Amino acid sequence: MAILITDRDVQALLSMTDAIDAAEEALRELHQGRATNRPRQQFYADNRDALFMMRNFQGAIPKLGAMGLRITTDVIGSAVHRPELRSFGSFMLFDLNTAGLLAIFHDHELQRMRVGAESGVAARYLARQDSKTVGLLGSGYQAESQLAAICAVRAIEKVRVYSPTAANRVAFAAAQSEKLAIEVVPVDSARQAVEAADLVLASTNASTPVLDGAWLKPGCHVTSIVNSDQRVPRRELDNRSFARAALVALGSVEQSKNDHAADMFEAVEAGDLSWERVCEIGDVIVGKSAGRSDDRQITIYKNNGLAIEFVALAAKVYQLACERGVGEEIPGHYFSGRRTK
Repeated sequence: MAILITDRDVQALLSMTDAIDAAEEALRELHQGRATNRPRQQFYADNRDALFMMRNFQGAIPKLGAMGLRITTDVIGSAVHRPELRSFGSFMLFDLNTAGLLAIFHDHELQRMRVGAESGVAARYLARQDSKTVGLLGSGYQAESQLAAICAVRAIEKVRVYSPTAANRVAFAAAQSEKLAIEVVPVDSARQAVEAADLVLASTNASTPVLDGAWLKPGCHVTSIVNSDQRVPRRELDNRSFARAALVALGSVEQSKNDHAADMFEAVEAGDLSWERVCEIGDVIVGKSAGRSDDRQITIYKNNGLAIEFVALAAKVYQLACERGVGEEIPGHYFSGRRTK
């Protein structure tokens, strides 16, 4: 019998450290040819007042005996568009051996942890070991998990956070100072947040760049989470950021090329980036790409997401849920494809 696992269940069961370890293992399996990942697909339908969008992607990890499918919907260009409050979001975890449904997850917390975990994996391999300061752009629901992930892999001492609404950044700073037991300070500009930082986290929903590459100090590691395609182009990093980077890593080059991601392609078209300078973080993990080679290099990680990371995190949560008796049982016949009498 399958179970329903809520956002609250995920919060209670999954630590950020476990999420990062699970995401890293998923990437290792993929880049050693032992997992399957299908790039995210976007479906659009023009409506009278706005643009309907559906996203889905799929992946499988035989080592975990699991396969997963994520589906989300949204309406863009209308008053109801708020990416943190998608109209529909669900992740389904399947047993590779029986093809049966194991669990259905509410999407939001699993997604938030997945994004944070991927950034944590990248920082684990690309950020300087002595990184202690963070410049954070954004104070929304993704910013919290991004910061938690960085603090899980580096001994962070101080964070400067900027977002356009002063009340939001002040509240975020107070809450995260208490939660993480580090100094989190709200500042009045993006430049103030970034220019002295060892690690820069762009965690926004921006459509135009929020980061000027001239602000980056030598040796810093930059993470950007906003993604886009040709229908809805968005970017957080400017071309100068890419021009100054010695290495640009992605979760999936195939995904970025399929999407024609605005930040990557506009930087390439401007001559500030070449695909030869781009690698996948999974190749760094398994030693196929070198990663950072000295402490003065600027590195960039574009977090564009892989389905297998969802599979790995969901499988971990499912395991813990079964061990602890968490989750609401769903009658198997609700979803069975078998003929009933």
